[in-house]
Amino acid sequence: MKIKLIGCDSTKNEVRSLGIPETMDNEFLDFNYHGKPDLLHVRLQELIDQSQDYELIITTYSRCSNVVVGLLSKRVPLLLPKTHDCISLLLGSNERQLSLLKENPGTYYFSRGWLDYGRTPYAEYLEYVDRYGQKKATDLIKMLYGNYNKAVLIVTLGTKDIDKYREKVCQIADFFGWDVGEEEGDLRLLAILLNGKTGQDTVHVEPGRAVTADMLLGGKL
Repeated sequence: MKIKLIGCDSTKNEVRSLGIPETMDNEFLDFNYHGKPDLLHVRLQELIDQSQDYELIITTYSRCSNVVVGLLSKRVPLLLPKTHDCISLLLGSNERQLSLLKENPGTYYFSRGWLDYGRTPYAEYLEYVDRYGQKKATDLIKMLYGNYNKAVLIVTLGTKDIDKYREKVCQIADFFGWDVGEEEGDLRLLAILLNGKTGQDTVHVEPGRAVTADMLLGGKL
């Protein structure tokens, strides 16, 4: 089966560690789209429109700011995870993420992709310092992240140079005065998705049907 994978940089490392089948073409979108959901939605639709010669289109995006709601593939079925975001995908399920959030609602999660390609809260602070000065930057960052109290690194299959990622998380936690922890990732759901399988934690959308919020209800936290 000829498959097209449309993924996010946040899950690129994990997808590659699981192995990409030879019959699967892949494209990963810039992490910065996270802050531009409207543009991300448009870009996803463009890629879907350009991928109508495949037999299946898989995306690792789901409820993330509802960017997939309204997407439509005219001739090719879509397959996507029924997850809240990339964090629940890397933890293995919404249920696990919800359980961990109940234990500590103030947890900020980091993945390898987030640290490699994304803008961390500390990097955001440094940008604000350059733009507004230290005092205003400090006020802004406290307003944005004042409810967090713990930084957790999700350690997934194939993580190399783990100490490098631990150091980055500790640096962020030290700056904010947060506790530090780790959670073992669970890539079984991601593996199911990459294998093109359907199940209770995936959404299979037939050609000609638009993705709706109701289809993704399992991904709501």
